[in-house]
Order: sequence, then C-alpha cells, then structure tokens
Amino acid sequence: MTTIVRVVCVGILISRFGVGALRAQAPAQTPVTPGFDVASVKPSDPNPTNGILGSIPSMRPQGRTGFAVSNMPFRMLVRMAYGVQDFQIIGGPSWQSNKFDIIAKAAEGTTQSTQDLLPMMKTLLADRFKMKTHTETREMATYALVIARSDGKLGPDIKPSTSDCSNPAETQKRAEELAKGGGAGILAALTKGETIPCTMMPALNPSNPGAGFGLRANGQQVSALTQMLTQVTGRVVNDRTGLTGLYDWELRFDPQVFMAMLPQLGINLPGVGANAAATPSDSPSLLTALQEQLGLKLDSQKGPVEVLVIDSASLPEPD
Repeated sequence: MTTIVRVVCVGILISRFGVGALRAQAPAQTPVTPGFDVASVKPSDPNPTNGILGSIPSMRPQGRTGFAVSNMPFRMLVRMAYGVQDFQIIGGPSWQSNKFDIIAKAAEGTTQSTQDLLPMMKTLLADRFKMKTHTETREMATYALVIARSDGKLGPDIKPSTSDCSNPAETQKRAEELAKGGGAGILAALTKGETIPCTMMPALNPSNPGAGFGLRANGQQVSALTQMLTQVTGRVVNDRTGLTGLYDWELRFDPQVFMAMLPQLGINLPGVGANAAATPSDSPSLLTALQEQLGLKLDSQKGPVEVLVIDSASLPEPD
C-alpha cells in the first residue's frame, strides 16, 4: 500500500501543478502564438532502470524559462497545453498513450513563471507533432457544487483561512519547488503531517497508510476543490456554493477514486486495482466524505461543455 500511496501522491502533483485549470470556454486566441527557442523531443525509455517509479510521468521546472518532462503521454501533453481534462479531449491518434521526454527553453525575458510556458506547448505540439485541433461545444452531464444544508452551515473540516496568500510569486515559487523531481521531495513533509501554506496537497496518515486517503488545502478558493472534483468525477463541476475568499479544508475518502485516475496520468501499475481493493479502508466514498466533512454535495445537471477535438497528429522525429 505504501508504494500505491506514493504513486497516487505523485499523480496528484502532476495533475495539480502540471495541468492547467479547467476552462469553460475555448482557449483564448492570440495573433502570434509564443514558442520555445529550443526544444528536444524524444520517446521515453520503455524499460527504465529504476523500475515502476522510473516510469511515472514528471514535470520539472528549469528556472523560469524552461521545463523538462519525462515519461509524459502525448494525451497528457495536450491536457497541459490546452488546460483541459481527459474527458474534454475527443479523438486523437492511436499512439496517444506513447510517452515522451521533452526539454524546452524559452528566450530570456519572455516568461514570468512556469505557467507562462504552458501556452508555448501548443506551438510545440503543432510544430513537432503536426497536431491540428478545433473546439466544439457539446451538451454533457455536469455537476453543481452546492451547500448541503438548507441553513448554509458548512461541515466540521472546512473553515475560512487565515493564511496570507496574497503574493502570487511566493505561491508560484512554492508550486515549482513541489513539482521538482516529480514531487519526491515533498513526500517526507507530507508523511510528517505538515501543513504547507497556500497549497492543496495529499494528506497522509503515516501511522496507518491503509486508512484511506486525503487532501489537505490551505488558503484555497472553492475553485481548487471544483477542479479536483472535475478531474476525479469526469464531469465539469461548477461552483454554486456562493462561498468567496480562501478556505482551509481536509477531505478524507477511499483512495479508489484516485486509483481510477492513474491511467489518465500515464501511470500504469500492474495489479493496482486488485491490491487496492484488497486493502481495507476506513474512509468513506468521496461523495459521502464531501457531505459529511465539508457540508457540500454535488447535484447532477446537464450543460454546455467546450471540448477539444484532435483532427490529426504525427509522431515527431526525435532529436
């Protein structure tokens, strides 16, 4: 179970810091799409020397002008570049699960943070993978996140935050530090139960790794929660709580919900499903935990959702 928990943590780090937030509209169009000065693209080693953990996708900032990704599936690269979730991608090549190693660097002075590099991925995908796309609006099942109680009272594990998260540069710096090395450095802090200001991270129980799984948020808007719920439910989750400002919360639930996400993140562990199911969990399902611990619930609805249609793409020439 310890290995599984570690892998789930790394997967969340990739999802949280390597993929843009879900957008309800088509990506903004600009006259000139920014691009990298230098980019190396190679197929990942299918037989890494450091075993299963060596095949886990990772994204590592290289200062403010570049980044390196390892073992990153093509489909995940598309998610990163366009800020969409897996269910918002329609079509794609037969090899979209193929993994790639990329080292890219932008010109000095063209970026302020690693987030500025993500739009440049669109240019890289168009240039190196010959990818062509278009967007469509489709009627799809969605969720509305609402307060469960009629009196508006929240659950016991959420409260207004007292953290000062007003400095975006500090928050971005912290996110970059967490992302380095695929999140391996942060696992030690997490197992100690440390709260990291202005972040949403896994909450581990080092004394009982089998006792479910959790997320601990500090200084986060409700949008951080809706983004996480969108990822794990496979539906757009719209905030209808009316809650404003920043909150601290902790949510503990059965880890199976994240196990189902691992293939989307390019993490394929033989027998994970069977092993996870065989490990008893004291935690409730995600939806039960959401209502009991945070006092929130998901109402099923339908609505327009922007999707990205991949019209064509080609395997790149390695360099």
